[in-house]
Amino acid sequence: MKPLELGLFWLFVLGAVGFFAYTVRKRIGALLAGRTDNRFDRPGERLKRVFLDAFIQRRMVRDHYAGFYHLLIFWGFCALALRSLGLVMEGLFPAFHMTEAMGRFGLVYQTTKDIFEVLVIVGIGLAMGRRALAKPWRVENSIDAWGTLSFIGGLMVTDILADGAFIVMNHPAWASWAPASNAMAGALTGMSAGDLIVLYKSMWWAHLVLLFGFLNFLPYSKHFHVLTSLFNLYFQSLEPTNNLKPMDLEAEHFGANRIQDFTWKQMLDFYTCTECGRCLEACPTTMTGKPLRPKNFGNDLRNYLYDTPLADMAQDKPVPEGRKLIGGPVPEGSVWDLKQDHSPWNAEQLGGAISTDTIWACTTCGYCEWACPLHITFVDKLVEMRRNLTLEESDFPAEAQVAFKGMERQGNPWNFAQADRAKWSEGLEVPTVAEKPDAEYLFWVGCAGSYDAAGQRVSKSLVKLLKAADVSFAILGTEESCTCESARRLGNEYLFQSATEANVGVLKGHGVKKIITNCPHCLNTLKNEYPDFGGHFEVIHGTELVSELVAKGKIKFEETVQADLTYHDPCYLSRYNGQVDAPRAILDAIPGIKLTEMEKHGEATQCCGAGGGRMWLEEKLGSRVNHARFEQALETQATTVAVACPFCNVMMNNAAGETGHETVHTQDVLELAAKALKPAEV
Repeated sequence: MKPLELGLFWLFVLGAVGFFAYTVRKRIGALLAGRTDNRFDRPGERLKRVFLDAFIQRRMVRDHYAGFYHLLIFWGFCALALRSLGLVMEGLFPAFHMTEAMGRFGLVYQTTKDIFEVLVIVGIGLAMGRRALAKPWRVENSIDAWGTLSFIGGLMVTDILADGAFIVMNHPAWASWAPASNAMAGALTGMSAGDLIVLYKSMWWAHLVLLFGFLNFLPYSKHFHVLTSLFNLYFQSLEPTNNLKPMDLEAEHFGANRIQDFTWKQMLDFYTCTECGRCLEACPTTMTGKPLRPKNFGNDLRNYLYDTPLADMAQDKPVPEGRKLIGGPVPEGSVWDLKQDHSPWNAEQLGGAISTDTIWACTTCGYCEWACPLHITFVDKLVEMRRNLTLEESDFPAEAQVAFKGMERQGNPWNFAQADRAKWSEGLEVPTVAEKPDAEYLFWVGCAGSYDAAGQRVSKSLVKLLKAADVSFAILGTEESCTCESARRLGNEYLFQSATEANVGVLKGHGVKKIITNCPHCLNTLKNEYPDFGGHFEVIHGTELVSELVAKGKIKFEETVQADLTYHDPCYLSRYNGQVDAPRAILDAIPGIKLTEMEKHGEATQCCGAGGGRMWLEEKLGSRVNHARFEQALETQATTVAVACPFCNVMMNNAAGETGHETVHTQDVLELAAKALKPAEV
């Protein structure tokens, strides 16, 4: 390399690396301004998840087509990384060649690299074809995306051309180990020595320009995830799905209304979004025209983070009036179109990046987080913003106040008398834990199971099933009180923690070890969130225990229950707690049941609309979530919708009446199971 060329090389490399360092310093500075979050524990488990989620890409391959080409591109990009480093080394040491320097391993690497470069080109062709022809509605067909694919494709092509020219000029011993480069060499045979030198040097420079250009392009594009995804996967939460973290009630500031109120890991999420749109496919708010689309929510926060001066975050300054994080409600008359990628109103006109209607729309169903291949979270951020609105601003939907008062005064959101909590059990000879302290299971009935008519039928059905199997159980009776799960997800952490402290005290006071409940919301709270407050219990859903009893032969279904039904998976049972088999095992065991699955089922289920405290709020924007889910049930032509959650029971039954399909009935799986018991057991 001539002195002038060497000087240009150093000037280019140092300039590119310096500019990248400047950009990354700003990005890292923003992370350091966020709240602390310990994500450095259990390194072995974290590395295992990186392997499964990054290198195996277990979530990406759910979409077989896109997952296939993404695997090709990812693995090929990894394979080329060492070669790109080698080209930089060649600039420093002209006699250096990566393959020759690595000896026998270099030969294997050369073959691997060549094969993957071809596979990457194939993958890019598949990706471009999908964007140009299929044009999925959830994918933004942006210049950014096409540019990224072009950068990666250019890296592959320039390397193959450079190696091909090198082989023709030098006839290296490793040529036979380079299938793609050797094939290219065959195509280049016949070129003059001068032309080959020009081709080699131009491809060498083109590769370096593409490499460092791509490196500096990434922090300003949606493909910043190329650099951040491995870190985001390593630092993902190891806690149960959507386990909300306790809030310090002694703090001077509650929740998030400034960008620095988020943790550094939550900010890393903003950087990592690929904008693939998988979070939108069964998002209930997206599908029903609400102003919350997870992808856009995260990107709006990312853009706000980019626009916020580091000095404002580092000095913990209050947000200027004109740059609020939370704005007002969505302007009346705003129309949402699934095909448009950005909100139809100007966030700046609202005085903030995120509208309050967006914040309150979420049902916390968790589909977005389940679908995200990079484990980006959304529920925790929305709840943090709700905490600020509820506890600091007292700015929450008016109808939530009714539920809050009921939970606080009577231990249930309906505001029914606490003294009536066990009335449902009259005549069933159900003991309380005070009367039967040695009971194996505590049946946590829940508010719906205690007061709601449909929920009471399910409670009675479980009692019949447990007695038929001779299971030892008891209830708390009037000592039971609401878990206030809905209050927590509506941002009222104070009410939740007060109720939790009282409930944990009662449960520990009775020496409770095992809990069974019909409510997935109670299940998730008791099982996954009470441990943060000293409540460690073995918690199981009613369908799971009954399924086990059926499998052991302790419960036998001998009565035929004729029903053409479809089963609606509750979000908090399926996605949050991974239980999709038990309800189906029960249905399969009941004579006369014919089950037809909805398209969105199992962990990919679509929400009924009741989660996240939405059960107690009016639905004023877009179409109704429960109607959308009920329409999916109707597509199966089933006459019964089976559920395993009291909230889902209410929402699906309401949808049937509201849409004029009263002949389609909603029944809990345990109700159907109780009907199938032989008469002697009933």
